[in-house]
Amino acid sequence: MFLFTTFVGLWILYQTNSFVSASLLSLFNTFKSKLLKVEQHIYQEWQKHFNQAKRIEALQKRLQTLMPYRILYKELEDQLGQITQECNVSVPFRPYVKPVMAISYIQLGDFTSMWLEASVPKERIYGLLQGSQVAGIAIDENGKAKGLLNGNKLCSYGVVVGERANGIAMGSGDNRYVIVKYIPNYEPIHAGQRVKTNGLDHIFVYGLDVGVVSQVWQEGSYKVAKVRTFADLSHPRFFWLMEL
Repeated sequence: MFLFTTFVGLWILYQTNSFVSASLLSLFNTFKSKLLKVEQHIYQEWQKHFNQAKRIEALQKRLQTLMPYRILYKELEDQLGQITQECNVSVPFRPYVKPVMAISYIQLGDFTSMWLEASVPKERIYGLLQGSQVAGIAIDENGKAKGLLNGNKLCSYGVVVGERANGIAMGSGDNRYVIVKYIPNYEPIHAGQRVKTNGLDHIFVYGLDVGVVSQVWQEGSYKVAKVRTFADLSHPRFFWLMEL
């Protein structure tokens, strides 16, 4: 009876007192973050113990596959250095990516926004990736990293449809789709065209995969496209955070 009364009291405080609810939410997220880290550590140890031989073999094959690309990258990097030195120019930036863990959904029933185990400076927007595919954006909210996935209506970033039709991708309410608005009326776009980031928003670099056009219609003086996204956000656990 005492435990039940205590639980009811805490629930009433959570619903009526914003300070208490924020404190409990912060405590819950901290606990869940630590629990996920422990779970990840246990899983990694289990994998290391039972699948070590298979893992080593797979990594060796992967290393053999990636080695030619590493050599090619080094060659291209050297050529870029020579060109920038001879032409007296500088590369404006190089993207930095780091892995981040998803802690929990922000609201029950809303699968388009999540708390992330990361630090995002105020007034900055970071890109959120799943592999090399766009998953959404990340922003700061009261000192916590908030991930707005592709379906979130507050999520937006610059894209190019086909070869040159620029537009703004916005959340549709469904993580499987984004709506690309403000496409110039004179651009010939159609279903089946590939959509990538245009690199003009200082959130993503140019050329990252977003999805494929599934539908096109007219809206005022612009065209609008519905895009089926590539990123599978049904059970997100980890992302890559891109900083430009």
